[in-house]
Amino acid sequence: MADVQLATNFIDGVWKSADNAESFTSRNPATGEMVGTCVMSKELDVTQAVQAANEAYQAWKKRPVPERADYLWKVAEILLQRKEHIAKMMTLEMGKVYAESLGEVDATIASCKYMAGEGRRMFGETIPTGSQDRMAMTVREPLGVVACITPWNFPIALAAYKIFAALVAGNTIVWKPASDVALSAKLFTEIFESAGLPDGVLNLILGTGSKVGNALAQHKDVKVIAFTGSTEVGIHLAEIGARTLKRISLELGGKNAVIVMEDADLDQAAAGIVKAAFTTTGQRCTAASRVIVVESVREELEQRIVALTEKLKVGNGLETGIDIGPLANASQLKTVETYVEIAKQEGGRLLTGGFALKEAAYQGGFYYAPTVVTNVRRDHRIAREEIFGPVLAIISVEHFEEAIEVNNDTEYGLSTSIYTNSLHYANRASRELEAGLVYINNGTSNAETGMAFGGVKMSGNGHREVSHHAFDCMTEWKTIYTNF
Repeated sequence: MADVQLATNFIDGVWKSADNAESFTSRNPATGEMVGTCVMSKELDVTQAVQAANEAYQAWKKRPVPERADYLWKVAEILLQRKEHIAKMMTLEMGKVYAESLGEVDATIASCKYMAGEGRRMFGETIPTGSQDRMAMTVREPLGVVACITPWNFPIALAAYKIFAALVAGNTIVWKPASDVALSAKLFTEIFESAGLPDGVLNLILGTGSKVGNALAQHKDVKVIAFTGSTEVGIHLAEIGARTLKRISLELGGKNAVIVMEDADLDQAAAGIVKAAFTTTGQRCTAASRVIVVESVREELEQRIVALTEKLKVGNGLETGIDIGPLANASQLKTVETYVEIAKQEGGRLLTGGFALKEAAYQGGFYYAPTVVTNVRRDHRIAREEIFGPVLAIISVEHFEEAIEVNNDTEYGLSTSIYTNSLHYANRASRELEAGLVYINNGTSNAETGMAFGGVKMSGNGHREVSHHAFDCMTEWKTIYTNF
């Protein structure tokens, strides 16, 4: 077993915990072994963190934007140097395959460099006026303290999208990561400390969402709540923000689908589907959860999907040759088991998987076999509710119009893809699919830095990340008239 690590809060440039603080344990979901212990924040910690951020804001907002961006260049350099260390910790804490963790660090570095570049591009507007003696312009200004509340599936990347945009914009931050990945959050915060970020600009508080997250979101001096997680919690945070008109950015759940038309390249489609469905053990908001396939090619596609799925090797993400790691915790495993049983009760037919892995090699971990269920109807719960695990539902349709209808018949609208060789189908789908992200001949999880990321309907509240559109939430417009 690796050396047990310790994570404490980082407030106003100091690592500390309250006197007689309670703690919680971070465990490796692949083995059950303890990775470390983490301080459980109290309300006083939240108050101190917000106060530190609010005081630091007064000086931070006055720094030139390119100077703020310079800190991100330093963060990118240090993150590259510590890439393997932080990737290993992410795999230890939430179980994803080590190669995926390395990829997450790479994506975070790319996002860091992109947002640093925005330090020279935070454009305002100048507008022609109706007077020859007047100039009019608009500029972006920061809002204040940003509460970043983030999940466990992407321990640093999803936080980085919020933190980088907030910092360049001139805001200060209090970050509350998911408890499952508190040690990864500590390592990421240490990088900002090493980059010389002024005290109080970024603060880290650890603990539960119900206690710490709520207290942070409700604090009167928090001006922005930036959240990635479940739709249920997102609605709760939106209600909190509405009472004091806080700015709210929500990136929520999905029930993403891959549409496969009769003219599609079925080998390409099957490969894209399997990758989108089972990468990160299906624990990503953009994971492919449904396949909507024209009946005339359903059986051929199913055969290809099953063949590829059964080649996937499940195991400890730190071992070589592993394709899929464990689920992040016991609760996620129970959720997956429950939904597969419901699917069978509603008439779904298992093509492969459908069981927890309990052999000696998997003892102590939360492993579940990659699962494909066919004979699913659009009204089945497995076709409508987010599972967040390695479960793929196959729904048969007769034609394109029905495929679009089935895809849109969900409360979510994050990511959808379609496989087709028809420009007619592709162009219609890009217009008619109700989703924030649409892919043509690609799986549902392949977003790029610089492109707006986010969903519609119950998958988000209209704000976007990973691009300059993130500033729409992190800044306020000021219009300035100058008479001369």
